[in-house]
Amino acid sequence: MSRTLISMIEQMEPGVVILNDDLTVSSVSSMIFLIFGHIPRERVFAGDLLGIHSEEARAKVKEMLRLARQAQRHIPLSLKFVTSEGQDRYLLIKLITIVGRESSDDKTCALFYDITPFTLAERKLTRVPVTSRGEIHLLKPEEIVYLKADNIYSMICTESGEYHSDLSIGAIEKRLPGEMFFRIHRSFLVNITRIRKVHRERHECTVEAGGGEVRLPVSRDKLQGFLVEMGLK
Repeated sequence: MSRTLISMIEQMEPGVVILNDDLTVSSVSSMIFLIFGHIPRERVFAGDLLGIHSEEARAKVKEMLRLARQAQRHIPLSLKFVTSEGQDRYLLIKLITIVGRESSDDKTCALFYDITPFTLAERKLTRVPVTSRGEIHLLKPEEIVYLKADNIYSMICTESGEYHSDLSIGAIEKRLPGEMFFRIHRSFLVNITRIRKVHRERHECTVEAGGGEVRLPVSRDKLQGFLVEMGLK
């Protein structure tokens, strides 16, 4: 994890949630109600933690908690994107096992760091939160060469490597500078300042971006707009 991110975390007060063995909430810090203002206080303590999450997110949350309870292994920071009260939120989550006097007293503590102020400016991403090998990185938009759709997630490629984002390619596209990025294909969003070559053949058009040998396809429905954007038409 970068020194910049560590410095940011040192400046923040985390939200704290302590979970019982049955995943009901034992205690929370007041910061939790600021971070998750869209969740009524009574709902936080009613039922278990999984009931607060959407059905598609429950399996992932359950697996994170399972790993956290294996005290032998270190659980790295994870990244979560949520929308509450119409606002985008970017959270770093750290899970810790708390050992009680008796084994039956063991609990799970979750720390939530709201890094939204460091990533957004007027709903535009000034940093893109991504993960790689268990580490969180905050990429500058200009570092990105291209993005590739990965189901409901995205793969982000830079000159230094590939990263995973919990955001879809469409969600990222809306929040990146429109003058810098162009959606050349349903599955690809490219940084036009990183394009080195445009290959036009009879039935297809591809681009080379960054220093690699990868050629990205330009779909037919995007082709005319792309050529105009690049000053080729």
